[in-house]
Amino acid sequence: MHKVKTRTDLSIENACSLFILNSNSRTDKLFWKLSCVAIEKQTALWKQQDSMEKLIIANAQYTTIDALLLMHDGTTCIAGARDRTLVYWKLPSREKLPSHEIGNSVCIDSAHNGWIWDLTAIDNTIYSCSWDQSVKSWMLINTGLVQQRTYEMSVPGALLCVSSCPERALFATGSYSRTIFVFDSRSGHKPIRQYRPHTGAVIKLAMNAEYILSASEDKTVSVWDQRAGRTMKSITISGEAFPMCMSMQQDWVCVGDSNAKLHVLNPKNDFELVKSYSTEHTKGITGVHLTHGCLITSSTDGTVRISSPTDPPKPIATLLSGFGEIASMDYLNGILAISGIDIAVWRPKSTCSTKHQ
Repeated sequence: MHKVKTRTDLSIENACSLFILNSNSRTDKLFWKLSCVAIEKQTALWKQQDSMEKLIIANAQYTTIDALLLMHDGTTCIAGARDRTLVYWKLPSREKLPSHEIGNSVCIDSAHNGWIWDLTAIDNTIYSCSWDQSVKSWMLINTGLVQQRTYEMSVPGALLCVSSCPERALFATGSYSRTIFVFDSRSGHKPIRQYRPHTGAVIKLAMNAEYILSASEDKTVSVWDQRAGRTMKSITISGEAFPMCMSMQQDWVCVGDSNAKLHVLNPKNDFELVKSYSTEHTKGITGVHLTHGCLITSSTDGTVRISSPTDPPKPIATLLSGFGEIASMDYLNGILAISGIDIAVWRPKSTCSTKHQ
């Protein structure tokens, strides 16, 4: 018996065919065919609301939670807030979940002397940055978090972002004073490099073994070549808005801005700005994550939008936070987490439908 293709199936097939036709090699064509399968799976997953469960972590911290990190295949959640607390949760297994409320947590009061603004990790070590001009490292153990080191920056103003490259054991932090500091986690408390590529505050960082990308209030994204030790390029994303978040993958970089637009850079072509898209968000984009199966964006408008990773992106589903503005988002192993005054987590009810998508 032949399956009748729905309008959604056809739109995905047609959208994917744009990439297949533009690909020159068999490898590229196979990649995009596999991507089409991933898109179909993600579309089915997010459109069927009973296939996902939503967990709420309520009243864990008393102020906005700006820093959010998923670890261990999405089973562990770390959050840092403006009340200076750092909180660790082990998300309950599906069998042990009695309700949609999660209460068990380990909280570190006064983890910093200022608002905690961003988090990253290298293996089981978490790095938190704060308005107190410091980065602190924490070892994640079964019972919670143990502080290891404090990295203090000799600059005025807050540290607004932190990112890491586990492959090279490096992490970097960006500051309100426009300076970016790079550290080797295996060595001492001093940065191995610092540079100032912007004329405005550094809002977000993304890094891999080769490059560090920084987004700034000066409306540019700067590309730092780690091997050459210099700024390779500065890209003006928009004359009207500033970049707020980034997702860097091997083939594409997605940048979300303060006017709810999404911009795509091609790292294989000197980070050329390929295209810009309007989204259905009504306020700035605070989080973006690109996978083979879907494109996820969060916003201060209180919504998460799931779209197809196609040209142009096609809307799949819209999720409501339930608590208003979304300050941060993370996605790992098919599990989505967002934060604002509370934390919400969506995960598939089936364990076999999301890995690597």
